Amino acid sequence: MRKSCRCGHVMELELRTVVYAKKVEIRNVPVFACTDCVSYEVLQPVKPDLKACISKLGEQPVKQDVSFGKQNELADLLHEQLLAWPDATDREMEHHMQQAVSERINLLLDIMGYAQKSGDEEWMETTERRLSQLSGFVWQAHFSNAV
Repeated sequence: MRKSCRCGHVMELELRTVVYAKKVEIRNVPVFACTDCVSYEVLQPVKPDLKACISKLGEQPVKQDVSFGKQNELADLLHEQLLAWPDATDREMEHHMQQAVSERINLLLDIMGYAQKSGDEEWMETTERRLSQLSGFVWQAHFSNAV
């Protein structure tokens, strides 16, 4: 999955490990990387959750390894799809991601129904947050200038 870089070359979407405060490794963060100008850009829809994750760690975090997929549904799905389809073209990956997002939303809606029936407020809030991370994702908005 690609998009154009400000330098005019191509940025590839990769799952990277972000190191925070030299102590915390946050794995599988979706990042666009340009090998020509060596610039990086976190995928826009996951940026707020990455900031929230870092904020929760505080200024003096203990050494740890964090899976970003547990913080963000979209990052989790991208990780799953990139592992399942490593050689997919951008168009194929778009199809796989749209299907995966749809299936995950349906699953989360089912989970929300069970959470509501059981009256579990925390479960409902968690499920609602997970749904919101997926519901606004539009492929073309983030890959529209893909080369």
